Amino acid sequence: MKILKYKKIKNKYRVYLEKEYIDLFEDVIINNNLLLMKEIDNNLLVKLKEENNKYEIIDSSISYINKKLRTKSEIRRYLSKKYNKNEIEYAIKELENRGYIDDEKYIKAYIYDKFNLTNDGPIKIKNDLYKEHFDEKLINKYIEDINIEDIEDKLDKLIDKKIRASKNYSGSVLKYKLFNYFVNIGYDKEIISNLLDKKNLTNNEQGIKEYNKLLRKYSTKYSGYELENIIRQKLYMKGYSLEEIKESNQ
Repeated sequence: MKILKYKKIKNKYRVYLEKEYIDLFEDVIINNNLLLMKEIDNNLLVKLKEENNKYEIIDSSISYINKKLRTKSEIRRYLSKKYNKNEIEYAIKELENRGYIDDEKYIKAYIYDKFNLTNDGPIKIKNDLYKEHFDEKLINKYIEDINIEDIEDKLDKLIDKKIRASKNYSGSVLKYKLFNYFVNIGYDKEIISNLLDKKNLTNNEQGIKEYNKLLRKYSTKYSGYELENIIRQKLYMKGYSLEEIKESNQ
């Protein structure tokens, strides 16, 4: 088949033949001395397509990685939509050789970004990395680099923000909810408890209003212990403690 002409298209060259065309990466053209040829046979055409496919996999992977750092498992999942197992393993090895996959670099960047740009605490960050099957020693190395004062400062600010947003809760109910929330997003229980103990979580102004509203509503039907128990349950469902409201109302 005669080579009729070449045309640059994005990151490839379109090679026009007599009855078809093929889009090739520049390296494939150079590796096979194609510019010195006036025609190619079927065997060479098959070889060009196979070699070009390898470059296609690498190019696709690099574009994916350039958006943000990726784990091996992420890259495998991404490539599995289009390529077979052997092609994917070839790509992984080639990306490692070129320095595009670096576990230590990824772990370090991931921990820095998650700690500084999200609400996640060290425990959650560490566990998320464990799920990606990274080396535990590397994970612990960079997790332990996070200064305890920075953790406490970040958590203290998050607690204050959460308190301001929790208008419907007060006292022990609020403390319980805050404690569980911050445990779930990866902070140490002891650090959470110590910081919460320093906060004034009792703001029962709204709770007192709610108590008086319930008292007016149910005092016509109930009295004594039964009335108190109903009010206690209703207050708890709204995030308040009857005992704390009584104490602050004295």
